[in-house]
Amino acid sequence: MLEDLVSLKKTKNNRKRVEKWLLNNQKYINITAIEKEISAPKGLVQKFVKYDKKINDKWIEPLYMVIKEFTSFNLR
Repeated sequence: MLEDLVSLKKTKNNRKRVEKWLLNNQKYINITAIEKEISAPKGLVQKFVKYDKKINDKWIEPLYMVIKEFTSFNLR
């Protein structure tokens, strides 16, 4: 039960991060490419950004991982 609560809180935090990042960076990113990267339905992110349609919970974690990878600015 405690694990479920922690997982739910983590998902909620990740949702806030993902949504905020997408809204703040929408003019700099290729939304279609991000959707393809996680094999999400076409228009998933677009509908959120443009029409404020909620993103299904199952897509939050994959989006979070792509954004995390994208934003870890490492110069090699």
